[in-house]
Amino acid sequence: MKDSKRAKSLFIFSLLIAISTTWIMLDDGGLHSFKFKDQRNQQPPQRKSDPATLRVTESGPVIGFNGRSNTHVWLGIPYAQPPIGDLRWRAPQMPSSWTATFEALQPGQPCTQPLSVWSAQDNPQTPIIGSEDCLYLNVWAPRSAAENAAQTAEQLPVMVWIHGGGHSAGSAHLYSGHQLAHHQQVVYVSIGYRLGYLGSFAHRALRNTASNPADKSGNYGVLDILATLQWVQKNIENFGGDSGNVTLFGASNGARNVMAMLASPLAEGLFHKAIVQSGSLRTESLESAENFIDDPNPGHITSSNELIIQLLMDLNIAADRDEAKRDVRSMSDASLSAFLRRQPATNIFLASRRNPNSQSPTYQIPQLIRDGAVLPDETLSKLFSFPANYNNVPMIIGSSRDEAKSEMAQQDCYITWPVKSHAIIRDRKKYHAMAALQSEQIHLLAVEEPARLLASSRLDVEAEPNVFTYRFDWDELASSWFTNLPEIFGATHSLETAFVFGDFESNAAFPMRFSEKDKSSRESLSAAMMDYWGAFVHTGSPRSGRTLNQPLWDPWVAKGPNTMIFDSVDSNGWRMEERHLSLAQLSNKVLTTTTVTSDMERCELFATMFSISDQSSDHWDPKIYKDFNSGACKNYKKQLFINNF
Repeated sequence: MKDSKRAKSLFIFSLLIAISTTWIMLDDGGLHSFKFKDQRNQQPPQRKSDPATLRVTESGPVIGFNGRSNTHVWLGIPYAQPPIGDLRWRAPQMPSSWTATFEALQPGQPCTQPLSVWSAQDNPQTPIIGSEDCLYLNVWAPRSAAENAAQTAEQLPVMVWIHGGGHSAGSAHLYSGHQLAHHQQVVYVSIGYRLGYLGSFAHRALRNTASNPADKSGNYGVLDILATLQWVQKNIENFGGDSGNVTLFGASNGARNVMAMLASPLAEGLFHKAIVQSGSLRTESLESAENFIDDPNPGHITSSNELIIQLLMDLNIAADRDEAKRDVRSMSDASLSAFLRRQPATNIFLASRRNPNSQSPTYQIPQLIRDGAVLPDETLSKLFSFPANYNNVPMIIGSSRDEAKSEMAQQDCYITWPVKSHAIIRDRKKYHAMAALQSEQIHLLAVEEPARLLASSRLDVEAEPNVFTYRFDWDELASSWFTNLPEIFGATHSLETAFVFGDFESNAAFPMRFSEKDKSSRESLSAAMMDYWGAFVHTGSPRSGRTLNQPLWDPWVAKGPNTMIFDSVDSNGWRMEERHLSLAQLSNKVLTTTTVTSDMERCELFATMFSISDQSSDHWDPKIYKDFNSGACKNYKKQLFINNF
């Protein structure tokens, strides 16, 4: 195998974690072939509509079917017009109305993306799958609620799920909502939204030819999420849901989008609680999202201008980078906008994968752009310091204990894969020490710091504490004689999602990483977590769970037990613990760790953690970096490490 390249793609991690029964071949950091046990090679199930599921929506009548666990299900309901042609890179538009009953029996297409296990599709003939016609949502509801939706005054809480996948992959249909809907008596909604450059693309050619602030924003995936929340407000009561009690939740990049909804002034009143699972506070400036990487104010390595350069070279319009830059600068806004909208989506996605600056096997692009309209032009750290500046709702925020391991397992400096199903840790002491340090950084910036900001801002108005934090520690993954998955991955990134859904069988859960041996352990923890989540969506507090008598989950506080730890019964179960780590303490850990020996490596670690981290760049201070490590870092500009992002 060639040297592994740094990868931030969650779907590759998910393949690796299932390695004991999965064939994987990584070459040049990319995914070439795989096979695993799921439903994707089978024909779509033939479902029979049930007259009891006939519902009226603002666009027209829909009918669904009977699902598992005594639920009714509606799949593939359009919430907006297909964003194709002239509607590409514009705010979503209301769907066209229909009069004949719409059969909501199959999920909509995933949004255009590279082929992966997160696509809920299998088509090895093409590296790009999905469709731009992808703005659909799914609904699960308990049959008792759905059948009486038109008569009962007692509506159920609504949970709206934003899928993850690094803003480059994913589908609304990866997890089933039948367990949550049935056991927690909620109406569950999963949504699709535009991904990659089709969902996040800020450029002067689009801004200067747009007619409204939303179209100018570049945040098209964010606008899609807003449109789904508006659909919920207008329609969910007919499915048995309470439009006045909507909880928005997501994992990984989905959780990052939940944070965006807290920040967006356009989301005010559209949701009432939020759950952030392994998320991030990171947003991007317009300059970062658009500029060339060699501009005086450099842009992101995968900025919109860098994408256009690659596209022009791919199409043989420009012979090299310099000529492509001249073309971009000389083209009028109207002509460049028209050129971009004419391109097949495949051209755009393939160009993104050929970007020579990015060493990711997928592509990491600027997202959550601070445009000043859809998202404020302030960083989230500044915004969350004042309660009047954001959508102040009760929150659960958490991450996994070994967040960093999913990424480190793909870095050849830590782990080698001499054959495609066998992993060897190069230096166990260094691997575990660095994993602990980097995972602490993620928990600090993605959980503790936002909890501190949000809780402190509420004190200014003497409001009741409403922020609850957790850490997921369960690490009993299925292993084999040739790969120790618990050691390599542990309680890793987004592993808790399957537990929250009580779904260990769907495409995204990858049943190969679980086993009969751990069934009792994971099912008991899953029941507990679902019960806490259920209590939170019903009441605004996880308390002691909704129906089970569990340890009391108290709000986050500056001193004392403030974090719920989720682990197996054999590892002390779930309980409250005190967790406090400051930015200064984390900096000192980077300075004093003995697993880093060279000045350059120590400076790289500091820059990666505080400037080019996925979690946030809000705490980067050039002066602190220059003085860090007895001034040694002044010899290593952070741009040296930009490919780490």
